[in-house]
Amino acid sequence: MKLRRTLLWVNGNQPDRLQEALRSEADCIVLELEDLVPPTQKEEARKGAVNALKNVDFRGKERIVRINHPDSEWGKEDMEAIFPLAPDAVRLPKCETTEYVLYIDRRLAETEREQGLPKNSIELILTLESPLGILNCYEMAVCTKRVTGIGLGAGDLTSAMGIDRSLDPDTVQLLYVKQKMVLAAKAAGVQVFDTTVIAPPGVSLDDFIEKDTRKDKEMGFTGRSVSMLPHVPVINRVYAPTREEYELSCRLVEGYNAALAAGQIADIFVEGHFLDVPVVEKARQVISFYEKLANKIS
Repeated sequence: MKLRRTLLWVNGNQPDRLQEALRSEADCIVLELEDLVPPTQKEEARKGAVNALKNVDFRGKERIVRINHPDSEWGKEDMEAIFPLAPDAVRLPKCETTEYVLYIDRRLAETEREQGLPKNSIELILTLESPLGILNCYEMAVCTKRVTGIGLGAGDLTSAMGIDRSLDPDTVQLLYVKQKMVLAAKAAGVQVFDTTVIAPPGVSLDDFIEKDTRKDKEMGFTGRSVSMLPHVPVINRVYAPTREEYELSCRLVEGYNAALAAGQIADIFVEGHFLDVPVVEKARQVISFYEKLANKIS
């Protein structure tokens, strides 16, 4: 899977902010055309995104565009302008049904044929922002191979639920929502991203972001949306294995393989860690992720 710890949002009509984002450690840049862009600036944002996709060097960062909903007054023009430029992925807003996802899938498939691009080369990341979207998340995630990730939009979701979004760092307000999304994503074999983080007044921003993101990681999220540049290194650090974790994982895998080679098939312990297939597989995942990060840095 692609490296997607941090998906940094940049309005399409903010070229200076885009340059700042490109100098950051963010894994992905999401060019925003939807809710964060005022209606009077939609056309300007679309033109800015087109220019960026055509002319800007993204320096290895993934190029993602969130379009407006196809039923909106801007959605059709977004698709016509953005799809032929073959972004790495389209972030699809307000996903609720498989029919909606498959409609976009067909439009992208048409573009790929017209442009001579490989099938499913333009990926889809679904944004879940309503109760219906949460309830249908697994079905949408598996309806086409083009879907490679699902992400939470907590602002619209809490509004649709008729509640105020809690900023309590220990809140369980959206616990079921997040657990359902993670389980659906794991079952579908796609990545899963939490919403942008907002710290309550009077709370250390870095501490809050780190605590909130660690909870996400423990739950099974693979990354999160990011709205502010200072959040990027904190979130990246949380999702990156440490050198100590990497070295321990290497020793666990080596010890496990050595035990099997010696004919031991049960009760395998290395440095006090009981090893079986799931534990060793998790260690291999840590090794793979760490080495992927090391290759990116080098």
